[in-house]
Amino acid sequence: MVTTRLMSPTKNEQPSFITPVKQITSSDDASMMSPPASLENIKKRLFTEDLKTPCKKQQTAPISPQPSPQKLVFGKNSIYSRTKALLQRSAGLFTSETGCLPTRGEQYEAIIDFLDENMLQEKSSSLYITGPPGTGKTAQLNAIIRNKFLPLVPCENKKISSKLQVIPNLKNQSYYQLKSGEIKSVVATNINCIALTDPSYVFNQIHESFSSTLDTAKQVRNMDQLKTYMESFDKKITFVVVLDEMDKLLYTSQNDTIATKILFELFLLARLPNINFLLIGIANSLDLKDRFLSRLNLRQELLPRTVVFHPYSAEEMYDIVMNRIKTVNDVDGCIFNPIAIKFATKKCSGSTGDLRKLFDVLRNSIEVVELDVVKQVKKNGINNLKLIKIGMPHVAKVFSQINNNTSTRSRIGKLNMQQRIILCTLVNRESIDVFHNSCSLDDAYDYYKDFLQRRDSVMKPVKRNEFLEISNTLETCGVVTISHGRSHGKTKHIVKLIKTSVDKKEFEEEISKLDILKRFV
Repeated sequence: MVTTRLMSPTKNEQPSFITPVKQITSSDDASMMSPPASLENIKKRLFTEDLKTPCKKQQTAPISPQPSPQKLVFGKNSIYSRTKALLQRSAGLFTSETGCLPTRGEQYEAIIDFLDENMLQEKSSSLYITGPPGTGKTAQLNAIIRNKFLPLVPCENKKISSKLQVIPNLKNQSYYQLKSGEIKSVVATNINCIALTDPSYVFNQIHESFSSTLDTAKQVRNMDQLKTYMESFDKKITFVVVLDEMDKLLYTSQNDTIATKILFELFLLARLPNINFLLIGIANSLDLKDRFLSRLNLRQELLPRTVVFHPYSAEEMYDIVMNRIKTVNDVDGCIFNPIAIKFATKKCSGSTGDLRKLFDVLRNSIEVVELDVVKQVKKNGINNLKLIKIGMPHVAKVFSQINNNTSTRSRIGKLNMQQRIILCTLVNRESIDVFHNSCSLDDAYDYYKDFLQRRDSVMKPVKRNEFLEISNTLETCGVVTISHGRSHGKTKHIVKLIKTSVDKKEFEEEISKLDILKRFV
């Protein structure tokens, strides 16, 4: 563990982590000095106060300029707190000037080419963005919208405002500049499909995003009504609709046929010649087109263009983290040992490539170190306080806590019925094939489907893409591990392997509590 000692205060300096108090002269009575602060008060100040702000009840003497920058070990301005803030999921997007996310240049260019090409030709089209959770799909598209779709009202550029007319009763008007420099009028909306309780609501939601004069008696309820609305505008105006979590439209309805029909109509709408409509769908399901939009295959011109966001590699994750935290580097450099970050990225990339999970692990590692510093204060006092860097032991401790801080019983208790059934089939498969406990996700799904058909005539197996999502959830809950490896059999190729990580005795005891699950054990 690498430690760096804080600079000791000089004779005339106040230590940066102590609140300045009134200076006592030789004529002052010694009884005027405050008693030493208790350890609890020190902890309270370290974690909850801005340590540079003096207490209001104390009088402060003017402090002369410091010969060197003061450093805070804790407090909202400390290097620990500032680094944690940058590793929050809500810390904002860290992009280039063009709006490109780090390591996502290929995907960025593909999206920009799609927009440029279709806006230039003033034709409708569709784009399907897919990839596992936490790979930057939504973040990248949001960055493009923020950087490229600039508000038309107000517009400081008089040349642009004179060329593009503001349309009355039309919301979300903006302009988009092509690579050639040409300016196009755009109205854009971003809709998260999770919020739609019925797939058919999507048409009216799109209409409400554009029209500022809504009439409840004239709600848009289907594709034809939305088409008629768009046809009432000049074709030079491009309507851009982003549907995030598009595959959730299929799971909000009990009727797959109706949900699939609505999805089909959305992609069909994005090919009609009389409107200028660009549809951009975002989803985790890699096989949405093949499974639910098979009718589009009958007419190849209806198929959307596809952009895939692959899981982040360990190297990409490392570059992203270093790019984020370099802004808070203090005189002692980065508070992370680079080897610790590489260790964390290796662990996270080996499962799902989810960048959000990596951020959570690194933030928790900082908190582990902060607790170590509190122990240091208790043992040695604040005068000997040292800045501890985050090393591999701290990161390893967090991973250990994620996997082992709860018992199998409590982890299973957090699962819903469908998740428990899938876990049961995975445990059952491993008990039969003791030589190959781990198997590919595809093999696991095939076994799950056959197992359910043999054991239960009522419970129907979920779709393959939903099985993959549930498997990712099971890994997050700590009952399975997903890693990359080689498939079993003659043909050796790289696949994702899944393996349970539960105590078998506790598992059987917990599952047996429910009669409906007993037949799955």
